Amino acid sequence: MTRAWVFARRDLKRMAADRRALVVNVALPLALTAVMGLSFGGGVFGKKGISAIPVAIVAEDVPESMRTRLLEGLEKSGFFAPVWADSLAADTLVRNGKVAAALVLPDDPLTAFFRADSLVVEVWKDPSSDIKAGIVEEIVGRGVLRVQAGEAAFRALWPDDYMTIGADSLGLDGLLEGDVTDIWTRLRDPGQTAARERAFDFLVRQFDHQVALQRALQGAAAGLAVADKVPTGQEEQRETSLFDYFLPSFAVFFLMFAVAAGARDLHRERARRTLQRQLLGPGPAWPIVVGKWIASVAQGLVMLSVLLGVGALLFRVNLGPDPWTLPIVIVLTCTAAAGFFLALALLVSREKVLDNLCTAVILVSGMIGGNFLPVDNLPPWAAGAGRYVFNYWANLSFSRVIGGNEGLSGIATPLLVLAGASLVLLVVILVLFNARVKRGGWA
Repeated sequence: MTRAWVFARRDLKRMAADRRALVVNVALPLALTAVMGLSFGGGVFGKKGISAIPVAIVAEDVPESMRTRLLEGLEKSGFFAPVWADSLAADTLVRNGKVAAALVLPDDPLTAFFRADSLVVEVWKDPSSDIKAGIVEEIVGRGVLRVQAGEAAFRALWPDDYMTIGADSLGLDGLLEGDVTDIWTRLRDPGQTAARERAFDFLVRQFDHQVALQRALQGAAAGLAVADKVPTGQEEQRETSLFDYFLPSFAVFFLMFAVAAGARDLHRERARRTLQRQLLGPGPAWPIVVGKWIASVAQGLVMLSVLLGVGALLFRVNLGPDPWTLPIVIVLTCTAAAGFFLALALLVSREKVLDNLCTAVILVSGMIGGNFLPVDNLPPWAAGAGRYVFNYWANLSFSRVIGGNEGLSGIATPLLVLAGASLVLLVVILVLFNARVKRGGWA
């Protein structure tokens, strides 16, 4: 084993002297993550939320006091940025993309309300803003359905009461025309006593109707309550950011390139005849390949540790619920990666073939292993194929520890797969290397 450490130390010194590789393996993933930070916000770049949806409201006949209250309610929700407009201005705003949608109330909605006429609310949408306009349509649609459900319930409970409202509204004819002064004058006219009584009966019935609907809608028969329950002994979960996915996935992706470069040293040393001289030395041959495996693992450990450490400082990447879970994931990821690419190097005869094979393998495994798309969002066929590459289990472990703040018990399965793969691959590279030595394949 002493000879293996000697070979490993020699390879590590050579890797440390390659400054270009250090820049690519460490600086590039950090640079890509920084670009994501500037694009999406978070970490030292601040947090960027979803902007309020601009909406135009057309309600020309609604009293000013009601307009003010409606405007304040929409603004306080934080979801909408409402503006008042007439129908022509609202049409222009929507067509020019200045607002996502316009909410249009019918002419004289209060009179229609008191007459028990149907109130048809229109939504004008900007087709170039599908998502925001769709949100407005969905909210308005749900509100209308809620009122329709209440009307249906009222009709079922008081069918006779409901059907006579339309006829009784005839008592309002002439009373609600004109401005407030005109209405007050007619109501105070001694000759309008019969009309006032009919109007009074109708309005009482209307308000009974509305109060019944309001009470029915406020007291839901069934509801849904959603709450996050933090496990006993754990702190409340932090908010997951995009950095918690991007940085580990980029790190594993570039780790594969770095380890593949270390595996190419076998063919480079063969071309320089240094490998043959090492094989002629005293002792068995296996320490040579084990030393390269140790050097690749050590290089990966330094690379991932630096990337995640800097990520925690710059981008506030979560390092897990305890001090040992993430280091174990890092170690097993590096051992599996080193064994995988050394096995590839031992299966081919030339460095050029290995370069092409490693590039193809890294890109394909990156696509099906969760380096370009979160593991949980992979399509079924990709997730099924990804289970046969080590980076799938590495990305799954990182996502659960960093994104889900899970400990060892939550990632037992992926850790066992990585540990088993590391052990099997180490045995495979020993068998392949010794077999090649016996065949004279390194001559």
